[in-house]
Formats: sequence, structure tokens, C-alpha cells
Amino acid sequence: MELEVSNLPSEELYKLITEWVAPRPIAWVSTINKNGTINLAPFSFFNLVCDEPPVIMLSISKREDGTRKDTARNILDVGEFVVNFAEWNLLEKVKLTGKEFPPSVSELELAGLTPEPSKEVKPPRVKESPASFECKLIKHMELFNYDVIFGEVVFLVVRRECVRRVGRIGEGFCRCD
Repeated sequence: MELEVSNLPSEELYKLITEWVAPRPIAWVSTINKNGTINLAPFSFFNLVCDEPPVIMLSISKREDGTRKDTARNILDVGEFVVNFAEWNLLEKVKLTGKEFPPSVSELELAGLTPEPSKEVKPPRVKESPASFECKLIKHMELFNYDVIFGEVVFLVVRRECVRRVGRIGEGFCRCD
């Protein structure tokens, strides 16, 4: 099969690329807005970019109307965020926090998760997460309809090493053992 990308409907292209770039790890990102409300949202367009220093990248799509999602806006306003990793037993909470809520709603609180103070950044870590990476914004760029965020990992917390991580394959979730 040979396909010209410019001729594919966006839904079909998304399905094809997410089936082949797999599994995609999930960054469960906690941020805080200017009013102190904690935001927690999952992103599967995420990965490690380099290790010296450790830098991660998040790609956050904008809303249909072109406005920024809360996570991107909070990172740009505050300059800090935490990547919390989810394990399989937290999947339902990951799905819940992936829904659209107003900026005044804390998804972390709504999901019944425990905020844990971070060591080097303002946004809290998720205590139930097996590992958390505290990050400081080092670069932001707009690429098409996405906010691409690069963050330097400045502090690590590893609570459990042998876990069943959550990832994405296509539009579904997978367990990464």
C-alpha cells in the first residue's frame, strides 16, 4: 500500500500513524494555573528527547477553535510541569482526566488522586504514580495546530520499578510490561 499523505482524510491518517508508532507512552501531566488550580491530563504524543541533560517533549493539540488546552497554557504561564507515569491499575483515572473540564476544575481531585508536593517545581506530583519527573520549560514552539513543549527533567521520583505501564496503540490502550 502506498499512500499520499496530502490525499488522506485526517481521521484515516491519524489511525494509520498511531497504529504504527506504537506503543506510545503516556505522560500524565500535572500543571498548576495562576489561580492555583491543579490540572492533570494524559498525552500520548510524548517522549524522551535526550539524556544529558534529560529532556522530554510533549505535543499538545489545540482545541477545534484554535485555543490552547489548559495544560499548554499553564506550562507557558508558570514554566513548570510534572510528568507522572500511569500504571495499568490507574487506567480508569487516566481516561477520566483525559476528558474536557473547565480550567476551574481540578482533574486530580475529581479522579480521587493525591497531590504530593514537588521538590523543584510548583505543580504537584501524583502520589499514586509509580514515577514522576519534575520538569522546567526550556523551549516552546507552535507547529501547525500544536504546542510543542520541551522540558528539562530537574528532579525524579521513582516509587516502584516493576510496574505495568499504560501506553497507546492506535486509539486503544495497552499494558506495557
